[in-house]
Amino acid sequence: MIKIFRHSFYWLALLLTTGCATSSVKPPEQPKLSAPEQAPFNLAVNVYSSYISDEVEQQCNEAALTSNPCKNDGIAANDFLKSLEKLDLFAELSPSVSRHDYELLIANQVADMPAGQEPESADVPLQSYTEFAVEWRGVHLDSFLVHYWHYGVIHPQDVEQIILRWSEHANRNHIFSTPFLYQAMGASDYSGALTLPEVLGEFQLARQFLYPDPFKGVLARYLHPSFSEAIMDIAIYPVLAPLTGDTEQLISHELEDAVEQARQITVERAMAMEIKKHQQAFSQGESSLQGVMSEIAAEGESGEALYATIYIFRLEDKFVKFSTTFPSRIGDPLVSEALTQLAVPGESALMKELRKAL
Repeated sequence: MIKIFRHSFYWLALLLTTGCATSSVKPPEQPKLSAPEQAPFNLAVNVYSSYISDEVEQQCNEAALTSNPCKNDGIAANDFLKSLEKLDLFAELSPSVSRHDYELLIANQVADMPAGQEPESADVPLQSYTEFAVEWRGVHLDSFLVHYWHYGVIHPQDVEQIILRWSEHANRNHIFSTPFLYQAMGASDYSGALTLPEVLGEFQLARQFLYPDPFKGVLARYLHPSFSEAIMDIAIYPVLAPLTGDTEQLISHELEDAVEQARQITVERAMAMEIKKHQQAFSQGESSLQGVMSEIAAEGESGEALYATIYIFRLEDKFVKFSTTFPSRIGDPLVSEALTQLAVPGESALMKELRKAL
């Protein structure tokens, strides 16, 4: 009897101590963040509800002030979706449907939430742990944890504040930028390891465009100062095949695809296309580099005429594609000049791993 009494007294004292500690806990100050006036992420994203990681689940349970276990989805997935729509952070949201390249995964647990999901007392604060993960076509790019205190109940404004804390992190670290995508995926560093000529004949490098897709690489455009319709593009992108394959076959197939794309354009514009040269070998005089080229002309019923010359080479593990809007007699010397100055990044960690599976 004495042992039972002592045992009961011990647990009573423990409960009283825990209760006092719980009621005396004062949540820290949490600055209120304002919603941005304009959408910080000008892109579409898929939104999914996810599972909390083991590390965060342990962190949540260790931080709990009561004996109630942390509750999965203590904040409903639909509440996050409503707040995302209200805050208008993205150009488009696609809930639970894979329509876009980027995916936002949200997982959360709430500590000290009673079984009935309604707090027994507003004096008992709740703590939520929300994990945000950003992926691109299923490849993980970034994770961020938001720990937030709630005064007894979880209000819609709380959910907005949680999202805004993640949004601030994503915006500050440029999570949805193309350079971040390339770096996070281990793609080639086109900004630091690519060398392009600034001038080719009378053509000048006007701009570079890094595609928001590591498998499409970079495009450099050269313009003529006197003839606005004279354009030369250099596209550099990875070979999506094992490097042990036959290079001549690879570049020939790539050129065939490029000519077919040109054919589709002429069909859409109701123009008659003539292939003047096709799959002709092209060599750069100062090196052993071999490529292939095709020259195309098209004319519409109104008399509109178009020219296109396409050259394909392989450097390192990249295709190098030259596309011009003029005949090969003008393009050939420009391509030869460019090849003497061009240097492309080596095989990236991304493509090295990908080719192991090909």
